[in-house]
Amino acid sequence: MNKTLTLPALALVSAFVGLASGCIIAPHDAYREGYYDHDQHRYWHEHAWHDCGEHDDHCR
Repeated sequence: MNKTLTLPALALVSAFVGLASGCIIAPHDAYREGYYDHDQHRYWHEHAWHDCGEHDDHCR
């Protein structure tokens, strides 16, 4: 009887962890038009990330 309760409990816990890990939210400003990502050297424009060029006005 103990093994029959353990399997559903483990399935429930693993489902909860899987759902909770999918709910990670990006920083508040991360998808704002013109946002510059210093770590990746890119900027957000028209719903997509764009790499910075040498003389790109969006990159600071």
